[in-house]
Amino acid sequence: MKNLNKILAAIVFVFSLVVYILTMAPTTSFWDCGEFIATSVIMGVPHPPGTPFYLLLGNFFSQIPIFDDLGARVNLISPIFSAFAVMFLYLIIVQLIEEWRGEAKTWPDFLITYGSAIIGALTFAFTDSHWFNAVEAEVYSISTFFTSIVVWLILKWSTNSGHAGNVRYILIIAYMFGLAIGIHLLNLLALPFIALIVYFNKYEFKVNTFLATIGITLVTFMIIYLGIIKGIPNLANSYGLNIPIIIVLLIFAATAYAVWKNHNQLSTILTCLVLILIGFSTYTTIFVRASQHPNINENNPDTIKGALAYMNRDQYGDWEILNPAFTLGRAECSYSSRWTNNKSNPTTSEELNFLWNYQIKEMYLRYFAWQFVGKENHEERSWDLVSLKGDVI
Repeated sequence: MKNLNKILAAIVFVFSLVVYILTMAPTTSFWDCGEFIATSVIMGVPHPPGTPFYLLLGNFFSQIPIFDDLGARVNLISPIFSAFAVMFLYLIIVQLIEEWRGEAKTWPDFLITYGSAIIGALTFAFTDSHWFNAVEAEVYSISTFFTSIVVWLILKWSTNSGHAGNVRYILIIAYMFGLAIGIHLLNLLALPFIALIVYFNKYEFKVNTFLATIGITLVTFMIIYLGIIKGIPNLANSYGLNIPIIIVLLIFAATAYAVWKNHNQLSTILTCLVLILIGFSTYTTIFVRASQHPNINENNPDTIKGALAYMNRDQYGDWEILNPAFTLGRAECSYSSRWTNNKSNPTTSEELNFLWNYQIKEMYLRYFAWQFVGKENHEERSWDLVSLKGDVI
């Protein structure tokens, strides 16, 4: 029944795609969408830290004569990748159910396995946040796709861990991480999940091995984030462009040597690193285009120093998030004045009241409900009302 699974996955994809295209924004919409569309069409430089892979995709789609409106052409990226994300979610749910119940062999099992996966995937397809991101030119739809595909790939690896050649799933995951950096860093949140799947596939639970896995995961994150994303620009700024180029070439050479000498584990680790670097190389698009001075060239990162400031988001400034005195002084925190008579020294009861009514009810539970209940007659600061009507969410 593997063919049935593939057919149902295709149906989920096509159904989601049709709905997203029918509800897609017909042209440029608000906020970052206009910037992404414009920079994609002219290959400009968007706001820091940049989305180079999105620019490449957007420029490609902008040249496909499907719609007259260039905005609609770039918007089309989101329905396609969002539909793929829904399809991969369906496949993920199927794999998880089969891991729990075993492979479906009877029609009731087929109904439970595939029916549950369809319901779960399509429920996600119509959640408020995903549907909203699926119909306009934003990076979150592609980021969701990358997260879904790496989760599906690691589950495929787990299923085929005893077969020869299963390392290819790990290598593809590494490349997906590299490409995802050129979209959004959200994809790195999948690292702990991947690490836990590998751990429980290979080892029985023991405190020491579990802690070692957590440590390896943190080191992996540091290598990607601090070593590659931030490390390469910092090296170039401190020692010149030649140093990071030499280091990258040495990594490539070490990988080739490990493969040649059949050092399987070392060659796998180094190949993953190389694939992440190849995916990350889309960032050269930003700096090459900045040197050409396009009409949209935010921060003009055409020098090493400018590129470092661009990658580090220097224009947004910095502040201490753990300093309450500093935080209370910021204008956007004025909501707290509604919950205490003494803003400089609120009581514990007032702080808990604000935490529950605003941070949890207004800023979490309300948004969570939006995903499944929908929005109707929403009023700003609805948490401030003495009583809420049933149709205000």
